[in-house]
Amino acid sequence: MKDSKKTKQQKNAKNGNNIKNINKKQNSKSKFANFWSNLFKHDISAFKLRKRFYSIVFISLASLFVLSLAFIILDKSAGIIGYNPSNENEGGWPKQVLAPYADMTSWVPVASSYSDNGVANIAKVSSETGLNYFHFGFIQPDTKKPLDDEGNIRWCWGGYASISENGADSYQYAGIINQMQKLRDNGGDFSISFGGQFGKAPWVVSSDSEKLRNMYLDVINTYSCNRIDLDIEEENQGEEANKINAKAVKMAQDETGVSVSLTIPIMPYGWEEKQIKIIKAYLDAGVNISLINSMTMCYGAGLYSYEDYGDASVRAITNAIRQMQEIYSAYGINLTEKQAYNKTGATMAIGYENTLYPTFTADMAKKVADDAKEKNYGMISYWSINRDAKMESNKGVNTIYEFFNAIKTFA
Repeated sequence: MKDSKKTKQQKNAKNGNNIKNINKKQNSKSKFANFWSNLFKHDISAFKLRKRFYSIVFISLASLFVLSLAFIILDKSAGIIGYNPSNENEGGWPKQVLAPYADMTSWVPVASSYSDNGVANIAKVSSETGLNYFHFGFIQPDTKKPLDDEGNIRWCWGGYASISENGADSYQYAGIINQMQKLRDNGGDFSISFGGQFGKAPWVVSSDSEKLRNMYLDVINTYSCNRIDLDIEEENQGEEANKINAKAVKMAQDETGVSVSLTIPIMPYGWEEKQIKIIKAYLDAGVNISLINSMTMCYGAGLYSYEDYGDASVRAITNAIRQMQEIYSAYGINLTEKQAYNKTGATMAIGYENTLYPTFTADMAKKVADDAKEKNYGMISYWSINRDAKMESNKGVNTIYEFFNAIKTFA
């Protein structure tokens, strides 16, 4: 019994202590709550006093952010050439376009009205024909010294070091810059083409993807390009060289969003294995190819007895469409026939070429244009506007704009 009484006393004492502890905690909580309540009351009062000030600051910062964002989006003229997009399709070009090639280093006598410091007066051609889109060729490495001492590509126009940003020619190069600006001022645009038939392409003189990337970025930023073309022919078709170049193009495309077209040879039966490997090299690298432009030109003995170059060009494109669908399907992209045609370009070599591949006439060109219009090719083009505007002599071109007039219904 004594032990039981003692236990009750101990319990009562313990309970008393617990109550005291609870009261202490409650008092502590009350003090804590009062502290934060007073603190918030103070902050709320202070905020109310400064409400107008905060509102002004917030509105000012928001306005500054919007203006900065607009500047980033709209300021695409960081290079030396202004930018004037049409926003109709990838790269700012129309979904269907007639865009001839212009040889920007072929000398045009200064006495001619089609000469701007010896350069093709593309702005004049545009005003006379309504053509607004052109391919300007060609960017190549300096033929005498392709790379500098650090391995950077010494890019220039036509392989002439003097006709470049760092060149000594302030006359002909000024004509190129002037024509670029005038074309854009009039609502047109140009794609810069790398490579070409004659001379080495940048990806042949350098196997360093970083150096190639830097070159593309330099050209793109210098001329504010939103579209570039890779003219891959002759010795520039090597598979390994194009695999390395594809990595560089992919990096440049990721950084700038530039639209990329491939221009490759074709036969009436379609692309050969060499061209198929080139296409795959760029797809393997993840390049977004906006257009595959086939050189539907003079095929020599590769024609059927009942065909001319126009007929054979239509057959070539028909075969390329099937090939394109097969190639893309291997990458999980199932192009419809319409989509494949929209992704197709055909470029003709107008007039007289040489004794092996004589003359591509205006009537032949019209056959290609008619098929292109019916099936909605993405582009038709020709080499070159220099020939068609009679800036240079060609015995297969009889009158000025003979070929443009034959195919202009496509545009």
